[in-house]
Amino acid sequence: MSTDKLDLEKRNRAKNAVLGSLVADAASMGLHWVYSQRRIAELCPATPEFHQPDEADYEGGVGYFAHAVKRAGDLSHYGEQMLVMLRSLAENEGKYNKAHYTEAFRRHFGYGGAYAGYIDRPTRQTLDRIYRDENDAIESVNAIPYRGNPRDKAAMLTKVLAAVKQHEGQALRDRVQWYASAMPEPELSLGYGLLLVDALSSTDVYPGAIDEQLPAVSKLPPLVACHVDDPRLTEISESAIRVTNNAPRALDFGRVCTELLRASIDGASMESALSGAVEAGSGSTQEVLNRARGSDASLAEVSKEFGLHCDLGAGVPSIIHNLRHASNYVDAIRGNIYAAGDNCGRAIVLGGVCGAQFGFDGKNGIPGEWLARVTGSAEIESLLDNLLAF
Repeated sequence: MSTDKLDLEKRNRAKNAVLGSLVADAASMGLHWVYSQRRIAELCPATPEFHQPDEADYEGGVGYFAHAVKRAGDLSHYGEQMLVMLRSLAENEGKYNKAHYTEAFRRHFGYGGAYAGYIDRPTRQTLDRIYRDENDAIESVNAIPYRGNPRDKAAMLTKVLAAVKQHEGQALRDRVQWYASAMPEPELSLGYGLLLVDALSSTDVYPGAIDEQLPAVSKLPPLVACHVDDPRLTEISESAIRVTNNAPRALDFGRVCTELLRASIDGASMESALSGAVEAGSGSTQEVLNRARGSDASLAEVSKEFGLHCDLGAGVPSIIHNLRHASNYVDAIRGNIYAAGDNCGRAIVLGGVCGAQFGFDGKNGIPGEWLARVTGSAEIESLLDNLLAF
């Protein structure tokens, strides 16, 4: 559903969900994958946010130093994945387009892309699959006969291969018809072009890795913000998740995170949003999340109990527990950083929900000075303002 139908308060919550996610990711990046809670407390006893990444902080085997090329305020690879989704939505009038998002992901993280930094396993495996599928598709369509001029065949093939990376369904067929209309033999070119579309569509699979880690949900805040009132939101969310993490358990936790963000943007209370989110999961997932939600132990203890690593079954329980006790944005994000481990992976959904729930600036919201420290914050705000029709 178009975001122009959202009321002003909901648009503000949608914008704050996206800002909250990206700010939380950047704020956490400097201490990402330090697995010692004690080390983080020693390094930053009061203000752990926007810490400059330093390999010395990881000495003694307390973690994995992945962000040597990053500076304080930069996004982690999680935040970069979310930025890819935000830009893809902006280029498609706020509507999710699987083909466009997949190609945007490849262009950003793949060979010659703009991204420089750590590439995680699901991203590597997804990119490998995209390149393999692309080569297989070219081999398949090269076998389709064309009775006209070979140069026209080559031109049409090039155009259609480009179009399938940007368009889907009827929009793709319309684009091919438009290309064919400019060819020397329009009818012949159209017939050939539509055969190409059919052949390429028959191999339309999700390239995502069989992976159940937190990158699966890193693209969700802008996606939910733009489709919050869309009755197909769950279907859309699952498609986006499968582009990078094509595994049943990733979809299970993805439904939890999608509902948590949707309800928060919709204006539900924190307690109501948490209840609906837990109920969106499978029986085994509900059991795990209810145990985390009902625990009276500290966030650090709960996070350690479920695991500080990147698995969704470790990170999402920590997020749920953190949100259950959260009263403001800053404390929730700092608590997540001090919990250690994959704090950036948890920060995306945590920051998105806190942004929607607590707003921007003021006593409890996202600090304006934190947003100002995020690399590329001006572009992010501009994209959001255009997307959400402010």
